Amino acid sequence: MLFTTNGMIILDDIHTVTGEHYKDVLGGAGTYAILGSCIVKPGKSGWIVDRGFDFPEKVTNEINQWNSGAIFRDSKVRLTTRGTNYYGANDLRQFSYLTPKKQITADDWIETYGLEKLKNIKCFHLVCSPERLNDIFERLSEIKELKEWYPTYVWEPLPDSMVKNNYNMISQLMNRKEHILISPNSEEAARFFGTVEPVEIDKCEILLKKFDNFMNKQNGCILRCGKLGSMTLTTFNGQTERQLNHFPAYHSLTPEQVIDPTGGGNSFLGGFSMAYALTNNINIANLCGTITAGCNIEQIGPAKYNSLSGKINDSKTFRERLKYYIKTFNVSLPLEDIQKKLQI
Repeated sequence: MLFTTNGMIILDDIHTVTGEHYKDVLGGAGTYAILGSCIVKPGKSGWIVDRGFDFPEKVTNEINQWNSGAIFRDSKVRLTTRGTNYYGANDLRQFSYLTPKKQITADDWIETYGLEKLKNIKCFHLVCSPERLNDIFERLSEIKELKEWYPTYVWEPLPDSMVKNNYNMISQLMNRKEHILISPNSEEAARFFGTVEPVEIDKCEILLKKFDNFMNKQNGCILRCGKLGSMTLTTFNGQTERQLNHFPAYHSLTPEQVIDPTGGGNSFLGGFSMAYALTNNINIANLCGTITAGCNIEQIGPAKYNSLSGKINDSKTFRERLKYYIKTFNVSLPLEDIQKKLQI
């Protein structure tokens, strides 16, 4: 197991802007992140799936098709974590929990995976507040068996934690000894630094550069810019300065294929994390995350994926999408080299 997440599984009720209502839709940040990782490389992830007594069998069957390393924790006394999404005009989204949420902690990893498996994990997706991130770091640092273990943490801060009042706390986290790649979206990052959300890619670059002196040299930032794609500010990694790279959104030329943006950012970071765990290359990781995000916004709910056939939404496989993207956007990274490093 190379990758895991502390994100939850949530069963969603979705109310669309045109009045449709969907029930028991598989969702949650952890779900989308894991699916993104499996699209890049099935069989190398693991996650904790909390099933309440109301968990639908069809959802279990859907998960089982991913080869995601799911470990089911069943309860006969609690409901599955559920939420409701209301979509309105101008990309408005309102979310609220319908049942109590069941969060994943560092102790859950230790108890469920065991220390030997935990030490093999190269990349974690953490979607949480700065306080919870600090708690995770402190708990893991207490364990003597993990003293010489240095994984990468891809941190997706909760949107409401990206505020100026948290500046000092987040700065302290980004200057710890752990290897952290922070990934806000452009609206969150702009709010954090007290600026206006950028709507052009050159403005995104200016915003991203604000993270340069904010964190130590071993850490980096992945700025998710929605329709504009994504940008990375790399670690120094032997360079005299950080490198900045931009990848267009997968559907930037085919916006009509975007049905529901829910989970796009989570699945981006899942695909990114798995690729980073396999290659230790932030540009290959960004490329893979861009593709997995594109897969998960083509329909209501997560992408339809079968790890045996490799088909995504009954269409192109990941390899075929990779080839399409490299050719369409004239990516300088050689396809054969990427496939070799990803072992696909």
